[in-house]
Amino acid sequence: MRPDDKRPATGREYLVGGTALGAALVLNQFAGRLADANGEKAHPSPDLLLARLPHWDTSLLFIYGFTALLLWLIFAAARWERRRIPRMLWAYAILVAVRSFFIILTPMHTPPDHAILAGDPLFDVFGRFLTFKHDLFFSSHTATPFLAYLLFRDKWVSLSFLAISILMAATVLIGRFHYSIDVFAAFFITYAVQKYEAHKIQDVYERLTGIRRD
Repeated sequence: MRPDDKRPATGREYLVGGTALGAALVLNQFAGRLADANGEKAHPSPDLLLARLPHWDTSLLFIYGFTALLLWLIFAAARWERRRIPRMLWAYAILVAVRSFFIILTPMHTPPDHAILAGDPLFDVFGRFLTFKHDLFFSSHTATPFLAYLLFRDKWVSLSFLAISILMAATVLIGRFHYSIDVFAAFFITYAVQKYEAHKIQDVYERLTGIRRD
């Protein structure tokens, strides 16, 4: 345990992290709807990797696997990184905001013959507010667990998120939810965002919370 790990996160930290994530999710709604509108007008893109991969219906893993990821993420953060939860909310907010910017700039049409999500009760109630049909570049199913891999300090917990990220990458490719560029770019962009946030944007977080971040 690190020296400062016994200090609980303050309400101000939670307010900053939670507000940032809430604002990013609102931005994601706007960007996703715009991406859907523009994506409907676009044509499917050729993809050399998709042309060689098997094509399976991975809709259940896409929905329930990602749900299990979120539950594991919440539990792991509460168990091993409780003090750093606001910092994680802040980092995820930055990633969501960056992705929203990218999906607006890169209108793409979902690959043909993608698995169908509509009709699943969990997706119809919750999922449709988090993901859209043509919000492709870059894959949030891949980026979210990969960001957790970069943020968690416990080795085996961190590696579990790396494994989940790879599993989600395979899920969205085999189910034709994403093009290969969406998946491979997610790893590089998420890494760049996390490093830039840690070295350039952390001063903003520290000024807003009044607490120096580890």
